[in-house]
This record gives sequence, structure tokens and C-alpha cells, in this order.
Amino acid sequence: MAVINQKEIIRCIQEGNDSKALSYLYDHTLIKVRGYIKKNNGTKDEANDIFQDAVIIFFKYVKNNQFDVEKDIDAFIYTVARNLWIDKAKKERRMVYYDNTEIYEQREDSSNQLSDLISQEKAIAMKSVFDRLDEKCRKILQYYVYEKRSMKEISLLMGYSSEDVVKTNHYRCKQYLTKIVKSDLSLMNLIRN
Repeated sequence: MAVINQKEIIRCIQEGNDSKALSYLYDHTLIKVRGYIKKNNGTKDEANDIFQDAVIIFFKYVKNNQFDVEKDIDAFIYTVARNLWIDKAKKERRMVYYDNTEIYEQREDSSNQLSDLISQEKAIAMKSVFDRLDEKCRKILQYYVYEKRSMKEISLLMGYSSEDVVKTNHYRCKQYLTKIVKSDLSLMNLIRN
């Protein structure tokens, strides 16, 4: 394929000539994404899936006139793909971690057992509260609280138009979470202690 510049790629996407833009991205950008994912214990198929998800996010940004034409397209897609892969890897590691029976081994010290039991009850209680939130809220809070992601990263990962939209949704989700906790007195006491 003939080399086309970034402005041409963006123009192709905006005009609906997706195949020309996709052809370029598959010929040039996929190789970089695949290299990163394979280096980080991923397969070729996983790399292809992650790349496709990153391209969809990129297209959404371009079609909504949210992509900064001064940014490098390859770098943008690579960064989105990298973040998607990190999320996937973290989720898989968490699943492996929780399936590990060694974390339930008996301890001789009864104070440690009591402390562990209380911690476990708190974790179960928080999970039940967390499960009452809609999926969007759970994702935002997980990205922000547990994964320490910035509002900008979250807006990219979730396809929001700006950081301000994420901040607004984050605030709304926190308020709703607080309301759920405050409505259950026993849960509030458990979390406080």
C-alpha cells in the first residue's frame, strides 16, 4: 500500500473510507502492538483482539472530532492497546490469585484469625455494595481507586469524550456508593470498625 500521512488517515475515517485507513493501520501499527503483547506473555490472537479494540476506540475519537491531529496515530493506538492489555492481564492475575488455595491456610495465632475474619467480612460486604452499582460505575471506581489510573486514562479506556465527563461520572458513582453504605447501618458499622 502507498504510504499515506496522518491527515489522510483521519480524512479517510471521517469520510467513511475505513478500508483505506484500516489497511494502513494493519500494515503498520498492528506489528508494534503485537510485538508488545507477545513480549508480555500474550498470544497473536490476543494481540489481534486488543488491536481491534484499540482501533475501534481510535475510530470513535476521530468520528467524534475528539482526536488531536497533532498526536501520532501509531502512538495513540499503541498506548490504548497497551492499557487494554494491562487491564486484561491484571484481571487474569486477580482470578489466578483468588483461586490460589494457599491464601486460606490455617494460622495458629487466634488474633490473626480474628483479624483475618473481620477483614474478610469487610471485603465481602464491600463487594456486595460494589455489585449493586451499574457496570459503568464499577469500572470507573475500579480504574480510579484500585488501579490508580488518571481521569484522562479512564476517558480513553471507556471511550468518554473528555476527562470532565469521567470526573462527573466518578463523583456520581461515589455519591451513590456512599448512599448505599449509609442506608445499611450494620454495613456502615462493619466498615468503620
